[in-house]
Amino acid sequence: MIGRRRNSGTVRLEGEQRTRGLRRRERGAGRPPRRSGEPLRVTARWLIVAVGFAAVVTVVATLLPRPSTEATEAGLTIEPIGSAVLLCPEPGAASDLGVRVTAAVIPGQPGQAADAGEAGLRTLPGRTSAQARIRTPGGQAQIEAFGATALPPIEAYGEGSLAPGLIADQWGRDPGGAGRSLASTACAPAASEFWFVGGGAIAGRQTRIVLVNPDETSAIADVIIRGPDGIIDAPAGRGLVIKGEDRLVVRLDVLAPGVTATAVQVLARTGRIGASVDDEQRSGLTNIGSDWIPHAAAPATRVFVPGIINGDGARVLSIAAPGADDAIVTIRVITAEGSYVPVERGRVEVPADSVVAIDIAPILNREPATLELTSDVPIVAGMRQFFGSETSFSAGSQPHVAPAAVSGLPVRTATELRIAVTAPEADATVDIALLPFRSGREAAEPTGVRRVTVPAGTLRWIRVSPPTGVDWYTAIVTPVDGSGPVLVAHRLREKSRFGDLITGYPWPPLRTEVTIPTAVEDPSVALR
Repeated sequence: MIGRRRNSGTVRLEGEQRTRGLRRRERGAGRPPRRSGEPLRVTARWLIVAVGFAAVVTVVATLLPRPSTEATEAGLTIEPIGSAVLLCPEPGAASDLGVRVTAAVIPGQPGQAADAGEAGLRTLPGRTSAQARIRTPGGQAQIEAFGATALPPIEAYGEGSLAPGLIADQWGRDPGGAGRSLASTACAPAASEFWFVGGGAIAGRQTRIVLVNPDETSAIADVIIRGPDGIIDAPAGRGLVIKGEDRLVVRLDVLAPGVTATAVQVLARTGRIGASVDDEQRSGLTNIGSDWIPHAAAPATRVFVPGIINGDGARVLSIAAPGADDAIVTIRVITAEGSYVPVERGRVEVPADSVVAIDIAPILNREPATLELTSDVPIVAGMRQFFGSETSFSAGSQPHVAPAAVSGLPVRTATELRIAVTAPEADATVDIALLPFRSGREAAEPTGVRRVTVPAGTLRWIRVSPPTGVDWYTAIVTPVDGSGPVLVAHRLREKSRFGDLITGYPWPPLRTEVTIPTAVEDPSVALR
């Protein structure tokens, strides 16, 4: 269990030692060249045969139909992914902070097999190392860190048949220290572009951008910051070098001091990276709240913000228009009772390349909700939510019909999990299953499936009871065949007499398949 440990500075490792394979190079034998001085003989008989063959080929070419352009153009096929890399930014940072990084291969996905792949968790090279392996679909793994000494970044990897359905999550819990909080994030896929909406750099608030490079060679990245007055001139955020298999932390208050609302765009110039952003605010020695800011969907003219929690407190919606044109945004609120466009705060104007932040708590009636934002130009969005002395974040998302999951959900008496499933367009039906984790076990069988139907234009706020006798568990939401698209998010609340702890974020769909071009043979190429 993640929690406060008296023996500060210890690191708990689970799994096996990391092994590295040897790369093999194949060398092909070349055809021996013609010997020097060897005559090139062409007899008259062979010359006649060659001319006759060419004539036959010409006649055949005129008789064969030439394929159309559509037939020769490369098509597309869908195949299971063959590899996956997810990067977990920062396991362990303070004496009272316990961090658990978890991974799972969600069973039942296309391309999976029990004996043709490998997956697991492993630290990138550093002074301390750890590894935990997954050997079969349905397998799960964890690495835990406690104490003042942080582990290096952790990589969740999947190869072969254990790549489809791989997920990983990072959980941090400080139950009573100066940074008392519950924080979590989905581990980021290695990529070249990321968006985060909702950070700030006012007095007492610290937003950090954590960049992780999983490869051996250095990567170069730019951090572009948009604020209420447009793009912020921050030369220190350009051309950042992230060393191979290392981590770089950039503070927003150094790049853009005094900015109240931001949209952060991370672009990798060379290589691939993982990017994560955490946010913490204090008033004196009192923690006002801290959590990780989820990845926001790429700019689009229609964006959804799911996972808005119930209760009192501000619900600060931030919208950015990353382009040369101003955005006019209409807000639709989706609740359990239906959807509506509010009379007040239902329309927001966002200047080009700027960020606008507004508190929409007055139009939500303290109920869980999802927002639909419709704009005339592409936008990105996010939300910062206050709950007592804690905060959590949501981010712009897109509906999907793929399975989604979160691993590492804690099992405690005072902890309550709610899953928000939204059907923004059409009626949706999903199956909810839980995958228990018991230390030392291999694959776990999912619990009995719970089927939930969500009418179009509404959401369901579903309370989930955890399995008994387990360390933690993975929750899986799968739309059934014929279901409309859904948005999935969760809220995890730990009740305490010192003040409740809270975290949650939207769930990205599982990555199981990839679309690749299909080569189509064109016989006419050989005849031209």
